Amino acid sequence: MNRFLWSLLVFIFILLLAACGTNEQSQQNNETSSSEDQVAEIPEVEVKFGEQPLPVKEKTNIEAVVTQGSEPVEDADYVDFEIWNNSQGQESSKTIEAEHTGDGIYTIEYTFDSSGTYQVIAHTQVGDLHTMPQVEVKVGEEQSATSDDSTSHSHEDSQGHDEMKEKFMVHFMKEEGFKAGEEVQLTTHINQMEQPFEDGLVRFEINSEQLDKHIYVDAKEQEPGEYTAAHSFPAAGDYTITIHYEKPDQDIHGHQEETVEVTE
Repeated sequence: MNRFLWSLLVFIFILLLAACGTNEQSQQNNETSSSEDQVAEIPEVEVKFGEQPLPVKEKTNIEAVVTQGSEPVEDADYVDFEIWNNSQGQESSKTIEAEHTGDGIYTIEYTFDSSGTYQVIAHTQVGDLHTMPQVEVKVGEEQSATSDDSTSHSHEDSQGHDEMKEKFMVHFMKEEGFKAGEEVQLTTHINQMEQPFEDGLVRFEINSEQLDKHIYVDAKEQEPGEYTAAHSFPAAGDYTITIHYEKPDQDIHGHQEETVEVTE
């Protein structure tokens, strides 16, 4: 075999090896991309009650059915139900951790202490993804009304529904607790019209008897609608954290206060 033919065979062999490597790398990239797409799917949460109106001063089951990619989520980091009566406002809300009962169903037992219209938010964390659907529920028997009253009531309900669409939902993460002298992550999730509040300006205002003045800490968006900031509380005690969120170009300005206890 002459030298030219031998060189040609070696050259062809090198080209074949390069082609195989490219195909393998392309396949790996496709598999990685496919895996990332699956992880990025936002979980779906359906909140379920019994027949409305729900009873007063009786234990009632509330369920959240959590799925991701049509499959039940069996290992959600947490599902917390936040509940309040419209007449008392969100500042009176109670938060209850749900128990996983299987098939992606997370359940609590709750006793409504009075009649009225209630808001229920299912704060749900699955990996790095957070969602918090909000539903409205009637509790107790509705009182009779004249036709004029009914018309007025329907109009007011419609207005309330429109206002609810624009409402922001702010969930401050304080379940893990805070210790004095340790750097912690302040984390809040913000939704607008049940969608993540993205690209907003968010900061935490911190106030306490332990401080000489208010402290302001700017937060960064880590995930859509999730804002975090590092902070160290100087001493144990009660602190008020006001979450300020805004988009000046859209004339959006809002805030929500939270109280946290910092331990030694």
